[in-house]
Amino acid sequence: MVDIDINKYLAEKKALVDDALKEYFANINPFFKIMYYSIDGGKRIRPILAIMSFEANGGEDLKTVLPVACGLELIHTYSLIHDDLPSMDNDDYRRGRPSAHKKFGEAKAILSGDGLFAYAFELFTSGNSFTDEKYLVIKLVSDVVGPKGVVYGQTLDIGNGEDHTPKSLRKIHINKTAKFIATSIKCGAIMARASEATADKLYKAGICMGMLFQYTDDILDVVGKKEKLGKTPGKDSAVGKLTAPAIYGLDGARFRADRYAHLAKKQFSKLGERFNIFNKITDFILNRTF
Repeated sequence: MVDIDINKYLAEKKALVDDALKEYFANINPFFKIMYYSIDGGKRIRPILAIMSFEANGGEDLKTVLPVACGLELIHTYSLIHDDLPSMDNDDYRRGRPSAHKKFGEAKAILSGDGLFAYAFELFTSGNSFTDEKYLVIKLVSDVVGPKGVVYGQTLDIGNGEDHTPKSLRKIHINKTAKFIATSIKCGAIMARASEATADKLYKAGICMGMLFQYTDDILDVVGKKEKLGKTPGKDSAVGKLTAPAIYGLDGARFRADRYAHLAKKQFSKLGERFNIFNKITDFILNRTF
């Protein structure tokens, strides 16, 4: 197998997703420009994982998986818009620009998130026929992004760290982040018509990758504050937020991130050589600086 330059691969797939998203948001009505504002500039990790899984499972025609991959990005972006709202995390900036509610006002920001969520399912069903694969994707995604997954995780996350325990942290991370990362991988496998056993194994490995992703997010948040403030926040620094460094300290969080990376790579490796690219992206996530 040819060794893959993961940075080049990610850049190529990101460009592919970006081009598709521009087409999906072109010349429909003025509100689509408001929705696209929040879409523009993302890292595209979830759609890339879907494409990566599609290809690793033998999928060839990327036009088959692109609508699904882009739909996943729309749902992710909707969650970010709502996450940034004054009633939630109250963040003024996202992706280096004013958050949607700061740019357009709170009402239009909420509606743009609603619009992205609905439009995602339109993309999932696009094409000339409604296949079993599309049904399975919709069933999986709707289960994971709603009150059994992302939405539930968010409700726990805004609980102001009332139950400040490792168990609570894990529950937040699994529901808010890990399940959706794992779902993105499984969606690609479904669209490539992989066996149910393979898709389930990929989902299990994806949970570990998703936990790793959230741990690195938490760590980068602290490192960013350290760079700005010139000091390392202690365990009590995450006021109102339950994070890995707040529970374990920065070194403890890094140790656990390494552990999740090891677990993810171990499970991906069991699936065979064609899934080695997942080990590369696991290392990329572990060592990312943004």
